[in-house]
Amino acid sequence: MLFSKSSFKNKFNYLLCCLGAILALSSCEDPNDLGLELVEDNVSGKFVDTLTINVSTVLLDSIYTSGTGSLLVGRYTTPNAGTLSASTFFQLGVGSTATIASDARYDSLKLIMPLSGGYYGDTINTVTLNVFELSSDLKLRDLPTVYPVERPLSYFFRSSALYNKSKVGVKPDPLTSYSFSPRPVSKDTLLIPMPNTLGQMWFDMRVAGDEQLSETSSFMTFFKGLNITSPEGTSVLNFATTGTLVRLYYSEPSTSGGNRVQKFIDFPLTNSSTQFNKFSSDFTGSSLDGIKHSKELAASVTNEVSMAQAGAGLMIKLDIPHLDKLKQQLKPEFINKAVLIVEPSRSFATTYPYPVPTAVTLYETGSNGIIYSPIPFDYDAQGNPITSSFIKSSETSTDGRYEFSITEHLIKRLRDERITNQPLYLAPSPSAFNTTASRLVVGAQNKNIKNVRLKVYYTTIQ
Repeated sequence: MLFSKSSFKNKFNYLLCCLGAILALSSCEDPNDLGLELVEDNVSGKFVDTLTINVSTVLLDSIYTSGTGSLLVGRYTTPNAGTLSASTFFQLGVGSTATIASDARYDSLKLIMPLSGGYYGDTINTVTLNVFELSSDLKLRDLPTVYPVERPLSYFFRSSALYNKSKVGVKPDPLTSYSFSPRPVSKDTLLIPMPNTLGQMWFDMRVAGDEQLSETSSFMTFFKGLNITSPEGTSVLNFATTGTLVRLYYSEPSTSGGNRVQKFIDFPLTNSSTQFNKFSSDFTGSSLDGIKHSKELAASVTNEVSMAQAGAGLMIKLDIPHLDKLKQQLKPEFINKAVLIVEPSRSFATTYPYPVPTAVTLYETGSNGIIYSPIPFDYDAQGNPITSSFIKSSETSTDGRYEFSITEHLIKRLRDERITNQPLYLAPSPSAFNTTASRLVVGAQNKNIKNVRLKVYYTTIQ
């Protein structure tokens, strides 16, 4: 079939018009600017962003912190959340079965801990570490499950784990104390002197061929592990599990008759599944004074702010009480887009020493009954959670916002009255919530500055 030039030109112009219309639709902010009124003047696009959102703080009962690969030690204090203290627990194993000569001499015993580069808080001040010996075994715990599916009650529970509130026996007096000026970004490695009495005992037992110093399971029964705490400081530091060990230094005579030969035996961190971090929160005198586990405090009683804090188990609860009324006025199938926008409080630092989390996730009570479950992103086959990075207002600005696309999630809620008014929870991403000490402060909803808002775009047909 033959086409005339004019026919081809008309079709080409039509294609350009269609493409232009698509670009216009994708670039408009206000749906009333989309040109929908041109279609017989009976279809229009609108949005609503005035829904009430009640903000509060909730304290989770427990979150698992074992087997994460992070050794967190330190503390920091803020007026809103009080003092957060982090300490770490781990076991040691026998790294070498080398025989020590009978004429060898003990030199020293050192705890070696490499910094990973992660930290939170003000690192300008001196940090003091106390090293304690454990008096009880590190054993994984089983927490309650949801009947009848036998799944953990909370997303942050595991079938066998240790938690941020787990209790482990520790001998009352520290083996040693060590103070230093942290340089976490440079990833320094600490060499902490341990008591010579302990080192000499280990050395003598090893020379004698004692099984307790030459076989890991026997050694862990003899020496149950270490607990590292910080009694003072203004930051929480992250140490690497890889490379953390106790090193026993000794020397042997040289076979050539010269200077003695320096040697060592390592007792590395072992059984990484039982290594865990404990977090203690002292809310006394802070805005959260009086908060209880699994309970919430409304922003109205916490100086008009709510907080999420990793490690401590604090989440920001978002209640949208009138979604059922929105459903009466708006059919779910007419929703085009839904965006939840949350701005950190402008009254608090968003950069050093207390930067906002690099990524924040939305949580809910899942359809399987598991509480604090990350909400999966729309159409994501991998089940990745709805997460937002911090979006700065400008390159030089310290304020900004988080934006969450929850279109499909909102439609699902409006279609199922059982979950329509269930709350949302806001906290650092799952990978950070149990491995860092970061925090986020959000003010109570202020409709003048629209710091917390749900923006729903929809189509109306007259």
